Amino acid sequence: MAIRPPFFKLTANLEKFALILCLISVAGAFLFPNTLTATIQPLIIDVLAVLGGPFFLLVNFLLISVIVLAISPLGQRKIGGEQAKIEFSTFGWLSMLFAAGMGSGLVFWGVAEPAMHVLQPPLKQSLYPDRQAAALAITLVNWGAHAWALYAVFGLVLGGLSRNSGKAGDISAPVLSLTRPFLNRVEQIRLKFLIQLLAILAIFFGVVGTIANSTLLLRKGIELKLGVASPWLVGLIIIVLLALLYSLSARLGLKKGVQTLSQFNVFLAFFVLVWLMMMVPLQPIIDVALKGSKYYIHLLVTGTWQFSSQLNEPKWANSWTYNYYFWWLAWGPFVGVFLAKISQGRPVWQYIFGVVVVPTCVTILWFSVFSGSAIAWDSGHSSGIMAAIKIDYTQGLFVFLKQLGWQGGVLIWASLLLLLIFVATSVDSAILVIRNLAAAKHSHRLSLYTWSFVLALSSWVLLLENNELLNRSLAVIGAVPFFFIFILQLIGFVKEFITELQE
Repeated sequence: MAIRPPFFKLTANLEKFALILCLISVAGAFLFPNTLTATIQPLIIDVLAVLGGPFFLLVNFLLISVIVLAISPLGQRKIGGEQAKIEFSTFGWLSMLFAAGMGSGLVFWGVAEPAMHVLQPPLKQSLYPDRQAAALAITLVNWGAHAWALYAVFGLVLGGLSRNSGKAGDISAPVLSLTRPFLNRVEQIRLKFLIQLLAILAIFFGVVGTIANSTLLLRKGIELKLGVASPWLVGLIIIVLLALLYSLSARLGLKKGVQTLSQFNVFLAFFVLVWLMMMVPLQPIIDVALKGSKYYIHLLVTGTWQFSSQLNEPKWANSWTYNYYFWWLAWGPFVGVFLAKISQGRPVWQYIFGVVVVPTCVTILWFSVFSGSAIAWDSGHSSGIMAAIKIDYTQGLFVFLKQLGWQGGVLIWASLLLLLIFVATSVDSAILVIRNLAAAKHSHRLSLYTWSFVLALSSWVLLLENNELLNRSLAVIGAVPFFFIFILQLIGFVKEFITELQE
């Protein structure tokens, strides 16, 4: 019987190794919270000051690339190859990709982020004189087409678009294909282990930051609605409920769990949006949507290529735009693998339209309705919404909806449920992908419940710090090293794609 080298034993225990690293991180955060706040947060901002600008330009280029790809003859290709079959309905597919991608963030920031940018405008007023439209435009830079183009590229790279780069969903295949002439079999195995480990850590930290941030908003809503005076107990109850929900959904799988929850939440989001539009004046929403979209298009075409010159303070981007983009990069491995799995059989043009164009339009509509109506209501009724956001932006949505009487109360509970399920649909997708990367057996329930518990525990530790910026900083920890893997993935994918076209 052959004796396996030590490293081969390690690769066979990738899941255990990744879990140990995640638990060590949680323990460090719990035992040394002040060090975490004083050291990690500034360190991440310093790293983003170096890598943020180049990565931002790269995502600009990727956005153009996917548009060109969609309208080129290559847009007729099928994700997964010509023999691949479509597994999910168009509505189910769109629901899952949107819920996994960033649905929870829109609920969290729908009122707060544009309002904060109105209070402290990041864009130069000489270039963008309408404050509210400029606030919407910069918000869309953070949440719009760029973020979804990054997800789309991950899905294309991992979706089996190139026959030579490996099976669909294999996150290491493009890099292994690129390095095959230079590395022997053992070195390839080591590299694959490293790529999968970094992907798991990037997903883990990115999702933990999202759970912690979303729990802040859920907790604030329950505190304001029920008058509960024990924030830590409320936070713990919310995280336990989230853990039960995403564990059950992940256990049921894609069709019965993830798809069902995602479709329900899309209907609920539509209900909340339409009901709110029936209760507030539409003209302010239309005005900010049109002017903000005009500014946003200007930024897409010219402004983002010279981004620092558009900002009052260039350093602002380190803690906002660049931070967001590395957060999307942290989510990229799991959203990309997830998109690759649910998009098999769809033409590339349809995939890009569904992953980039549709969510961007929904994002514009969502931020326009929520921020436009809230800011207009505050201006017309002096209701203190902007003042509340200036003190604590997690209460902006609820202070606004409370102005709308009993119907606003219904919308508060609907928004809380919407956020809860959006977080659950992101986390259940992430758990499925983490277990896939770690080669965990589908029937191995202990693995599923262990990851669910560790994610919940880590989120609880972050919640104790009550620091939204820290949550965002931690969310990109895993993305920083994975940035270099992503570059190799792109090079490997392009190399294999060119080789295939030449053949």
